[in-house]
Parts: sequence; structure tokens; C-alpha cells
Amino acid sequence: MSTKVEYIEVDGLGGSPDNDSDRVASGSFEEIDDDSPEKTERKLDKYCAKIDRRILLYAVILCVLNQSDRGSIGVAKVVGLEEDLGMANNDFNIAATLFTVGYLSLEMFSNFVLKRVGASRLLPILGILWGLVCALQGVIRTKTQLYVMRLLLGMAECGFTAGILLIMSFFYPKRRLTTRVGFFYLSSPLSNVFSGPLASALSHINHPTIRRWQWVFLLEGIITIFVAFIGFFVLQDHPETCAFLSAGEKEFIVSYKRNEGTLGGSQKLSKKDTKNALLDWQIWCMTIATFATCEACGSVSVFAPEVINELGFSAAKSQAMSALPSVFGAITILLSGHIVRLCRSHWLAGCLSLAVALLGSAIMIATLSIPARIFGLCLMGAGGFAGLGILPGWNITSNSQTVANSAVASAITVFVGASSGFVCSNVFLNSDAPRFVIGHSVNIAILALGILACIVTRVSMGRRNRAYEREARSGSRFEQPFRYVY
Repeated sequence: MSTKVEYIEVDGLGGSPDNDSDRVASGSFEEIDDDSPEKTERKLDKYCAKIDRRILLYAVILCVLNQSDRGSIGVAKVVGLEEDLGMANNDFNIAATLFTVGYLSLEMFSNFVLKRVGASRLLPILGILWGLVCALQGVIRTKTQLYVMRLLLGMAECGFTAGILLIMSFFYPKRRLTTRVGFFYLSSPLSNVFSGPLASALSHINHPTIRRWQWVFLLEGIITIFVAFIGFFVLQDHPETCAFLSAGEKEFIVSYKRNEGTLGGSQKLSKKDTKNALLDWQIWCMTIATFATCEACGSVSVFAPEVINELGFSAAKSQAMSALPSVFGAITILLSGHIVRLCRSHWLAGCLSLAVALLGSAIMIATLSIPARIFGLCLMGAGGFAGLGILPGWNITSNSQTVANSAVASAITVFVGASSGFVCSNVFLNSDAPRFVIGHSVNIAILALGILACIVTRVSMGRRNRAYEREARSGSRFEQPFRYVY
């Protein structure tokens, strides 16, 4: 009987392992085929590179537009949205919150619909719908109309991120999944990097009838509709039916994923497995850490321009400078796989990223010094987005033993992560400027809770893996290849 390991290395995009500790935990590669481990790895590299080019790259591009459309209200605010719509006090916070209400209203059911309808049809339809709603925000005249549009935008966007994460769990082996999920989430800081300079450029437009904030919504919505339509020809449902994979590649990846215990793309959802996954406290505990990192990212994405503006910069300079924390975030997401390898664990890497974001919030409270506060924002971006590159992928990788677990884990991860919008939309109040003590204090508390959740999950996974080993040795259960990754 082979000995199972409780930790699995993650590789870089297109990289290949350079030592035996990088091999899959579920036994030798010879069980998959008669090929040597080296030949199996070369096949796996070639397969993953093809999925990266054909599916992952498109998913990142569409998700950049998704995040940009979602955060466009922050850009519009700085270039005159509130003044033109007569918004005062916390009206902007209400609009931001209503997006989250719409998003969460259907999120938990989205993956079950996707499994029935298919990603190749559902995801492009969602993209076209949210692009249309985003563009329609450019023709509103009252804040009530804005509230309705934000609610509809949330409903249109729900299901996209969870759906992409689910099909990624179908296509990628467990050891290769975390890095790809992190790369997918690179779209979040990239959208912020692009939106800042975009808003700065739009602030110089003087059109007789179209206001500057209207340009933001119109241009981003139209671009999204065009890109989403391409998804009908790019996205695939699962490897077994993938149009651009050869018969040999399909047989190889199906055998590989069956050997590691994560084959589920073409399997039907089991009601029993779904119920068990929904009642698994460990999955919910893991998402607390995801909630914390999403809270930090949301604070940077939506309120960085406002925070920088309160430091005395003009609207145009605020938007341009707001890209800086996201640049740091993009770098740390790209390095997230290396951070996991350096820490030799996902849970410790998650704790480190959350601690960096927590330090950034503490600096924002402690001082009004402009250089120090910008540095604090950069730490929030670096830590928050690094966590986004580590924690969601860890959750999905660690809960991929059945298609129901994958569907539930990805849906809950996105659902709980998106719920952070309720918090960050309502704790950074205009009346609390420029220090925003309430907002950053709440962030510190949530980030500390996220660190605790990582530690509790690590302890639980270790106990479960040891229980699996004891049962396998005693013969009370059949040996199964799946083990929790921490």
C-alpha cells in the first residue's frame, strides 16, 4: 500500500516539477499509463499548456472585463456620477451594496444550472447580459435608476466566476489547479490597473451631451458584449467532450484525473454528495479566509481612488495613483505559486498574505502621512490579492473528490467572497474621511479572523487525512487516492 502525502506542490504556469516531491499524491504515474514519470509529466505539460491557451487566457480576459464592469461605479464616482445624479450622504454605499444583493441572490444555484446547461452556453450568455446592463448604466438619469441597474448587474454577473472555477477543476489536475486559479484571479488587480488610467483619460473629455461618467459605463459595456460573444466558440464543458483535444489527450487526462480521485466533469451531481458537501463545516471555515482576502481586495478596488482623493490629490491624479496598489497586487498574484512553495503549504501562505494586508490597514489608521498611507494601500493590495491567488484555489483543490464537492466548494467560495461586498461597501463612510478608522478597523478584525480560519482548517485537514490512513490500513474502507491538500 502506497503512503499518501498531505501536501502537494503547485507548479508555475507551463512549468514542470524538478523533484519527486512535486508528483501527484495519489500514487505513481505508471498507474495511468505504461509511460515513465518523465514522459507522463511532458504529456501533462503539453496538455495544460493547451488548456491555458484555449480556455484560461480567454477566461482571464473576460474576467478582467467582469471586474472592470463591476468596479466601474468607483471610477464613475470620481468623475462626477454623484453630482449629476444628486447623490448625497451614503447613497453611493447603497448602490454598491445593491450590486452584492443581486449577485448573491442567485449565486448558490449557479453551478447546478451550469452543470445542466453547460459552461459553453451559460457563461457567454451571462457575459452578454452583464455587458448590456453595464452599458445601460450610461443612460440613467436618477439615483433610483442607478440602484435598479446595480441590482440587475449583480444578478447578471452571478455564476460567472463560480462557473469558471468549476470547469477549471474539471480540466486541470489537482496539483496544477491552484496556480491556474491564482492566474485567473489576476484579472482583479489588472482591471484596477486599467481602470485608473482610463478614468484619468476620461476626465479630460468634454462632450456636449455625454458626461464623463457615462463614457465609463458605455465603453466598458460594449467591449464586454463583444468579447463575451466569442465565448460561444472558445469555452468547453469538460475534457471528455472538449472539441480541441485529441482522442489521445482526452484518454490521458481522464485516466490521470481518475487516478488522483478528481474526475468529475461528465459525472452527474449526486444529491447525497451535494448535501454532505453543503453540511461540511470545513468548507465553510475555509471560505472565511476567502471572505477576508476579498474584503481587503474590495477595499482597494472600490475605495482606493476615494482614499487617495481625500489625501488632497485631484480626481484625475487619484484615479491614476489608485492603480499603484493593484500593480503590487498583480505582482503578488503572479508570485502566489512561488509563495506557496516557499512556505511549503497553502495555509501558511494564506496566513502570510492576510497578515500583510492587515499591516497595511493598521498603517492606514495609524497615520495621515501621505507616503505612509500610500505604502499602506500598497500592502493591502499586495496581501489581499496574494490571498486571492492562494485561498480560493486551495479551497477548490482541497475539495475536488467528487463533482458535487467541486460544485459546492466553488459556489460557496464565490458566494462568501462576494458577501464581503456588504462590508466594504458600508464601512468606508464619507463622514469618516480621511482616516476611515471604522473601515480599516473592521478590515483588521476580519483579516485576523481569516488567519485563524486558515489555522483551524490546517488542523482539521491533518486529522482527516490521518483518519483516512488509519481506516485504509485497518481495511475498514477501500483505499482511495484523494487526500486533502494543505
